[in-house]
Amino acid sequence: MDSFGHKYARVVVESSARALNRLFTYEIPQEYQRSLVAGCVVEVPLASRTLNGVVVEVCNELSEEERQYSLRPIAKVLEEAPFWGDELMQLVNIMRRYYAGSWYDSFQTVVPAPVMKRMRAMWAKKRILSKRKTEAKVETAAYPLIPLTSAQETAVNMICQSAQDGKPVLLYGVTGSGKTEVYLQALHRILEQGRQGIVLVPELSLTPQAVERYKGRLGDRVGVLHSALTEASRRDYWWAMRRGELSVALGTRSAIFAPFDNIGFICVDEEHESSYKQENQPRYHARQVAFMRAQRHKAALVLGSATPSIESFYLAQKGVYRLAKLESRPGGRPLPPVRLVDMRQEKNNSLISQALYEALKLRLARGEQSVLLLNRRGFASNLQCSKCGYVPMCPRCSISLTWHRSSKSMICHYCDYHQPVSNCCPNCKAISFKVGAPGSERLAAEISELFPGVGISRLDRDTVGRKGAHQAILEEFGSGKTQILLGTKMIAKGLDYPKITLVGILRADAELNQPDFRAGERTFQLLSQAAGRAGRGQLGGEVIIQAWNVEHPIVEAVVKHDYQAMYDSEIKVRRQLLYPPFCRLLRFIFSGPEPQKVQLAAIETADIMRSSLTKGEVVGPAPCPIERIQGQYRWHLLVKGHPHCGLGQFVSSCAGIAEKLGKKHPEVRISVDPEPQSLI
Repeated sequence: MDSFGHKYARVVVESSARALNRLFTYEIPQEYQRSLVAGCVVEVPLASRTLNGVVVEVCNELSEEERQYSLRPIAKVLEEAPFWGDELMQLVNIMRRYYAGSWYDSFQTVVPAPVMKRMRAMWAKKRILSKRKTEAKVETAAYPLIPLTSAQETAVNMICQSAQDGKPVLLYGVTGSGKTEVYLQALHRILEQGRQGIVLVPELSLTPQAVERYKGRLGDRVGVLHSALTEASRRDYWWAMRRGELSVALGTRSAIFAPFDNIGFICVDEEHESSYKQENQPRYHARQVAFMRAQRHKAALVLGSATPSIESFYLAQKGVYRLAKLESRPGGRPLPPVRLVDMRQEKNNSLISQALYEALKLRLARGEQSVLLLNRRGFASNLQCSKCGYVPMCPRCSISLTWHRSSKSMICHYCDYHQPVSNCCPNCKAISFKVGAPGSERLAAEISELFPGVGISRLDRDTVGRKGAHQAILEEFGSGKTQILLGTKMIAKGLDYPKITLVGILRADAELNQPDFRAGERTFQLLSQAAGRAGRGQLGGEVIIQAWNVEHPIVEAVVKHDYQAMYDSEIKVRRQLLYPPFCRLLRFIFSGPEPQKVQLAAIETADIMRSSLTKGEVVGPAPCPIERIQGQYRWHLLVKGHPHCGLGQFVSSCAGIAEKLGKKHPEVRISVDPEPQSLI
């Protein structure tokens, strides 16, 4: 700091208003000119109001534009110690620049809402929150050290080397190969050097199991960060990490913002999962933020998966990442054999093929357990009048209503609109309906009819609505009270029970024809992860896949446990069509209540981008596959840039064009999605 202090401060104010998404310059009161630094929290006048704000930078020289105004002084310094330290400010700037987020949204993303809420309360009382003493209570359980295989030891050494040179590691290990043990032992070695670690899991449902393992091995050094914690727990864990009382943060994607300043290890488990992508602004991807933080700290970054994303495996093949492989399960246990059933050859209308029925009956007779995957909620995707063809549609979205028989309602899975099931067709008054594609509720009903008296549990978003329901269902299954567990993709990961000897996958090819370049990759990942739940114990296992398009290359690759075949097929198509990893991809989404205005804004944006961008390809615009959601009409366009162009610069140049047009079309919302994971 200048020995004479600084005269001016550039401040971002706490407001979601689009017009206030910029820096405001203020004079620093004389008594704070030596002490005020970036990250301090202040109270500033703005028009006739007073707002809280964060100092982004301090200076002694003003720009030509700033000199044109009469600057007002900062009203109060609320947090003189820089709450927003250098690391947090860096992350806020990443969110703003790389993901086209506002200052306000970026601050809200980096620091958990309960922490921000408490801060505001303290500032209102003129108290210093950073001096508050909090203890994070941690319960520990035994999780003994497991001897490593030679492949695991090699992977651990690679990760430790990454902590020295910063080169990321892709840990490609088949399901049940012991990736978690690799993470634990590598993390333990890096913690012994006095550094800190972050471990990400893709979903809340996986958190309890992960917490048990990590706390059991590492004890009271582990803290948890995710949205399901109470406000008090989130605050306590966050402050304990900030003060250095905890050295490991474990949680879902938001845990990547853990307030550590000496990170030596970052793990993104199941790195292929789309849940690491935030769908609200700023639309960050936790894997990319992990890469940025690891680069800054020269920390080990390990990306783990049995079915890596195409982009990550490509970078490993090119040598950008180190590639560590675990190609077998400990003890030499084989991957379960996969039987493919062609549903075109089945003679009845049952959801369950004859082969799957016989396999289920055999497991029940042996006292073993089975898992069934049908990746669709509800009883049926829709109801259709048998006479006139009428299908009940959501009044707010361009999608049919899903029939939920148990609740006697029709539900939109996009906006949660509900309406009761009608006894007759509202169009022609007929009373005969045909049902659409089956869902998990219908599967549960059919299994109950086929195997009366057998314990059955269903795991999907409809059954885990209340707190603790998810864990209760898994505990019942783990204890053996239920013999068959069925559900949507929620059952495809995190299940590690030795008595699961059968996995059945229904309608395996249903998602392959979605209008999305990732459809094949996602299908392979889902099916392979589900198949991997079988045979993880000494009993062995079997997988039965039911499909109609049995000749599809993706289905064939799943049957053979052949990730390489899937990758070779998908990478060829992406190279030809110029999709990631062969380009930087931005998706612009235009939404508003008036379809003509949305369309006009999309067309104008596309025209300007085509004339302004010297490098890059503009694709579209076109209506989104689901054209209307929650009453908002939607169009989108894609911008493809060179794969080696700087993401931040690429996003900024494109987002700047969108921002100018947003002012011209105030009734149309224009959002930018860098590196989209879905085009639906």
